Parts: sequence; structure tokens; C-alpha cells
Amino acid sequence: MEKKKYERPTIVRHTAGFGNKFGRAQKSRIKKEIDGVLVKDLIRHHGSPVFVFSEKTIRTNFRRALNTFSARYPKVQFAWSYKTNYLDAVCRIFHQEGSWAEVVSEFEYEMARRNGISGEKIIYNGPYSQSLLFIPPSRRARESTWTTMTNSTFWKGYQKILKSLLM
Repeated sequence: MEKKKYERPTIVRHTAGFGNKFGRAQKSRIKKEIDGVLVKDLIRHHGSPVFVFSEKTIRTNFRRALNTFSARYPKVQFAWSYKTNYLDAVCRIFHQEGSWAEVVSEFEYEMARRNGISGEKIIYNGPYSQSLLFIPPSRRARESTWTTMTNSTFWKGYQKILKSLLM
């Protein structure tokens, strides 16, 4: 694979909130509906406050990000951070799109396994990386590609991954 041509970064001004030297304040856009469902109906049915996740938006944004990174780094592999959102339905959407699991605890590891993720597609990335001990030896043998990195070896592994993506 040949080395990509250097692309100069671009800087784009963003303004939000009160007016500043870069421009006027942006108006808030209040959503009246989410994926064709009126917000009024959601509140009437579920009460308020209510948190709404759009499966369509999650999938669209994931695919856009994957396509963007894949164009530059064909070997890219995304991993959904379980600490970001523990809802099984949200985790499964990311896994259906091809994302691996990134966990930092036994609790998250068990969630990923319950969501159907095999050991070789789970990345352990925590401050106390010797937590591999929480995996029973019988499973450790089967899931030999389980990724664990101690703080001292994290950057070496990270650099190796980056180099393989850039090659």
C-alpha cells in the first residue's frame, strides 16, 4: 500500500451561545419530532423527562464515521465503549454495524458476552489491566486473543496498531 499524500488540516470556526467576535449566537432548534414520532406523544406516553435514542441516527452516524475512516485507513476497526452507554439495545446496534466491544470491568465484559460478542472481539482497556484475572482460566484458554494492556505496555500496543493501520 502506498503512502497517502499529506493533506493540510483545515480550521473551521464554530459559534454557539452568545455572540462573540466570530459571529452571532446560534438559535436553538427545538425538535418537534424524532424519527417521525411527535415529541408530545413521547412525553404523553412515557412522561417527562424522557431520553430518546434514534436507532436510525445511531446507524447513520456510525456508517458515516466508518466510511470516513475506512477511506483513509482500510483496516480500521471500531469498538463500542460500554461505559458510554450500558443499554443493551444501544450496544447491540453498534455490534450489528460491526463494532467490537471495549470494556473496563468484569461487569462490562459480561454484558458484552451476553450481547453475543466473542472474546476475540472484546478489548479490555482499563486502568488496572491485570483484571484479566476475573476471566476463569477455562475461558481464558478459549479466548486467547482477549486484549489486555497494562499502563506500561499500552503505548507500545497503540503505536503498533497505528503503524498497521497506516501501512
